[in-house]
Amino acid sequence: MTSTWRRLTDRLNGKHEPEALYEELPDHLSVPLRQWSITVLRNYNLVGLVCLRLRLPSKVLNSQSPEGTLANYQDSRNPMIFIEIIDALLAGLADVSPFSSGRYNGVTVGDLRNELDRILLEGGSAYMINPEKNGLCRRVDETLRQSLEAAVQAADKQTQGASAHLREAFAAAYGINPNPSVAYSQSIKAVEAVANPMFLPKSPEPTLGAVRSNLDQGRKKYEMVVHDRSGAPAEINAAVELLNLLWHGQRDRHAGGPTSRPVTQEAAETAVHTAALLVHWIATGAIRKK
Repeated sequence: MTSTWRRLTDRLNGKHEPEALYEELPDHLSVPLRQWSITVLRNYNLVGLVCLRLRLPSKVLNSQSPEGTLANYQDSRNPMIFIEIIDALLAGLADVSPFSSGRYNGVTVGDLRNELDRILLEGGSAYMINPEKNGLCRRVDETLRQSLEAAVQAADKQTQGASAHLREAFAAAYGINPNPSVAYSQSIKAVEAVANPMFLPKSPEPTLGAVRSNLDQGRKKYEMVVHDRSGAPAEINAAVELLNLLWHGQRDRHAGGPTSRPVTQEAAETAVHTAALLVHWIATGAIRKK
């Protein structure tokens, strides 16, 4: 779902580029999101669960209207608190049957998700509903998201391990509380889950580094399904270079070395999409023996 609407003055001035996304809870999104949360809380019994998971103070549940208090909750020390509340509400709704209606207004879980998606998109929020629909993640380009989903679906047909690692990598990279180190580590595990059985089936301790070395040294044994400029199957050089990039880029694998350093957010995002491409290639047989 992509919003193509532009305000009149921007259209008159020929401005076509999208505006910057809004972090945290900007004023123009506050009322729509709080109204959305009220609808959720009045229809589904989630206020206690959210308070427990976010460790909110007892004044919320002890108030005369816990739903209203939670929907209007603020914490000057944590500007992300209401985004976290929305995230926790989505997690609670994930355990509710998508076809069940609310207690009062007959609102289904699907209706609520669609409405939240519309609010976040039209309001230019930096967050969106994640692919699992059980929380929020940072908004990503639709093409990138679809490429990740294609890799997950391809991996599911071969092994569930790779798809699970890819989803964890995506959540760690694009979640509302990103963890770049975990995102990078899970990206490597995703590739290992499809590559180790394919290229190192008899190895007692297969790793991505061993896969990389195996393909690097055995380039003449494999080929790509796409053709090169001569019309022959292309060499696997591109796959080897992607493996090199992913393997060598994890600079926090070992501590204390002269090149050791924390994984940056940008590196983690790059690792996730590099892993998605490699998983898709390997799971679909794009790299094959001659």
